[in-house]
Amino acid sequence: MHSGRFKRENRITTNIGHLTQVRFVVLEFPVPPRAEQEAIVRIFKACETAATEILALLDAEAADAARLKQAILKAAFEGRLVPQDPADEPASALLARIATKSAPTPARRVRGRKSSS
Repeated sequence: MHSGRFKRENRITTNIGHLTQVRFVVLEFPVPPRAEQEAIVRIFKACETAATEILALLDAEAADAARLKQAILKAAFEGRLVPQDPADEPASALLARIATKSAPTPARRVRGRKSSS
């Protein structure tokens, strides 16, 4: 319906210097009736309020998730997440054993074929 309005002002060019106020001042710009404008504003405000409430809820949920993560980690380090087996070695002994196994050992010379390089 209004597609020809802007085509009359359109020119194929890469220079936008010709787009001046004078060229566009004569163009019509349709505005909806006042009742429709008011309905648009009401809908926008309702959406804005809902978005604000949702953001506040998400912030609260993120804070709860952070507290829950800390509580889970604390319980895990205290050994309260699963039943503990009293026959298991203490963590300190396990860590000491792992540390001695992973300690660097002197490099050994491997006997075998001579390198041909």
